[in-house]
Amino acid sequence: MPKAKPRPWSVTPNTTTRIVSGLFRSRNFVWDSDSKVAARFGVSWTQFLVLRALRFTNDAFTMSPTELYAATQASSSGMAKMLRGLTEKGLVERLSNPQDARSRLVRLTVKGADMVEEIIDQLVATNTELFADVLPENDRVKLAELLERLSSSLEERKKQN
Repeated sequence: MPKAKPRPWSVTPNTTTRIVSGLFRSRNFVWDSDSKVAARFGVSWTQFLVLRALRFTNDAFTMSPTELYAATQASSSGMAKMLRGLTEKGLVERLSNPQDARSRLVRLTVKGADMVEEIIDQLVATNTELFADVLPENDRVKLAELLERLSSSLEERKKQN
């Protein structure tokens, strides 16, 4: 097999490569840490994302499964399994959909809403401590501003395409 010619980015990573690599590595570390927090409450990270989506969607804390797929990026088969588990734990309830008799809406229960609030409190405390150990306050503020700018710009670009 012929040896491939080295690319410039493989010898000395450029800024973009370093950013993407750093974002992925950091995301994985935070994901693992946050997943452990959710697990202490008896839910998976993806189940927490479903509960959080319901908590912050509207005053009725209700969404369709299709809206939940979009909000959490879970598959339809994975969503069905998650919703069964969350229903069995009394964290969500299934309701008839007045606009579509073939589907059922998902509503967060009071127990589910309370759990979301507790998990978020723990996540804020855990991540505040995590980042404070790594970056001084002024760097955290600057990083938050840069990430917000990056995210909003990428979202705008996606809407235009």
